[in-house]
Amino acid sequence: MGRQIRLLTKLSVCNLFGWNEIRFTKDAKKKARYGLMGGLWVFLIGMLVLYVCSTSYGLCYLKMGSLVPAVLSMCVSVVVFMFTLFKAGPVLFDQRAYERQITLPVTVQAVIVSRFLSMYLTCLLLGLLVMLPGMVVYGVLEQPGFFFYLYGIIGCLFLPLLPLTAASVIGAVITGISVRWKKKKLVEIVLSLLAVCVLFFGSIWMSRMEETEMKDFFLHLADLLEKQIGTLYPPAVWLSKAMVDGRIGELLLFLSVSFGCFLVFLFILQAFYEKICNCLSANEASRDYEMKTLSIKPVRQSMVERELCHYFSSTVYVTNTMVGYVLMVVITLAVVIMGTEKLEHMVGLPGIVERVLPVMLGAMPVLMPISSSSISMEGKQWWLIQTLPVQKKDVIQSKIWANLIVVFPFYLVSEMIALIALKPGVVSACCLLVVPAVYIVFGARMGVLINLIFPVFDWDNETRVVKQSAATFVTMLAGAIVGMVPLAVLIYSTSIPALVVDTVVVLVLVVVMFGAEHIYKRRWGQTW
Repeated sequence: MGRQIRLLTKLSVCNLFGWNEIRFTKDAKKKARYGLMGGLWVFLIGMLVLYVCSTSYGLCYLKMGSLVPAVLSMCVSVVVFMFTLFKAGPVLFDQRAYERQITLPVTVQAVIVSRFLSMYLTCLLLGLLVMLPGMVVYGVLEQPGFFFYLYGIIGCLFLPLLPLTAASVIGAVITGISVRWKKKKLVEIVLSLLAVCVLFFGSIWMSRMEETEMKDFFLHLADLLEKQIGTLYPPAVWLSKAMVDGRIGELLLFLSVSFGCFLVFLFILQAFYEKICNCLSANEASRDYEMKTLSIKPVRQSMVERELCHYFSSTVYVTNTMVGYVLMVVITLAVVIMGTEKLEHMVGLPGIVERVLPVMLGAMPVLMPISSSSISMEGKQWWLIQTLPVQKKDVIQSKIWANLIVVFPFYLVSEMIALIALKPGVVSACCLLVVPAVYIVFGARMGVLINLIFPVFDWDNETRVVKQSAATFVTMLAGAIVGMVPLAVLIYSTSIPALVVDTVVVLVLVVVMFGAEHIYKRRWGQTW
């Protein structure tokens, strides 16, 4: 079985991030595009390493160097869990890949392990990029012994295993429950979004501190931080104590829990794997088809309805793009639950909530708009749309309008909650309404433009389009820039009025949108 796992895993890794296409393509444009993406990846990795080194140095400078492994382990585990929560289910239960592989002389266990390993390798790379720079900084400043590095390397290899298993369990449970329902896609979407809400509200609830704890926070910072990490994720503290204090018992506990949970999950999943995959590929007809009266609709309305049906038919598409919209509501609810005064007291900046909330609400839906994957999601059927008697601008506008229709309820609810919670003045209320709206329109238009520049039509799994495509990556990078830069100005340059920053942000986004329309006109010969 080991050879089967190795071959299946190698096949998955070769197709990861289009690596096979990079190696063998003869298209100069594709090579240039992949070269650009490689440069962006190198830049982001450099920024990540710099951030990790700065954090590790800061902890050592504050005489809390012993917490470096725990903090970094906690960060890796949280990021791995969040990034694989929606990816685990579709990858483990990929119907098309299952139908192809089940005909080969391989066991079900080999298929499961190979799919799990393909996710594990990407998470391991992330873990090494975070843990190794932190270990180097800690080693230079604290001069630990040999066992710090030995236990650290061993821990890094097993660190992604537990959060990846937890994310896979949730993905398997959601998929297993949804297959029992008639509306499988709808149930899976609702359960996935419910899991996100539970995680966010749980973290908010666990992070709330009493006033007495706040007074003693800076007096016992290291103890409180270690206690908080131990409460949220005990394995991070086990690994930290093994690395810093050389406790082999803590290391064995960490390894046994991580690997043991994976083995238990593998054993249970193996028993139900074929049944789940067969249920996913089965279609149930509730009644015979009946011909009814046909209706005629305008072209744009029909295209928008088609786009919405396509969107809600894909669980991966919905759960990954709707997280930003859900966060808009979650942020405003957090303001109501915790209160503006307590939040401002925690960060030590009076009036900061009302100052940053408009930009923060706008930045959430820009990180992963629906339109950033809408072109690529057409797949090999994209050429069929080109043959329809519709203009190209109608196709593009339908994808933009579908994005706006989906995000509008979240925008409306978050704005109502924010206005009730903050009770702002006229000017602040206008900023709270206008800034997120401009951000949403900007994200919808820029997402579809970026996807036109970086399309992917030869995909076999929707996860590749939604989570691993160049269009998604570039859109997230652009969204992070237009969101983080104004937030940094608002937080660190309090002398600049918030109205000035909000006005500049709106003007810049509008100018960029008109520039994007000009680029589109040059490329397609039409306006939007």
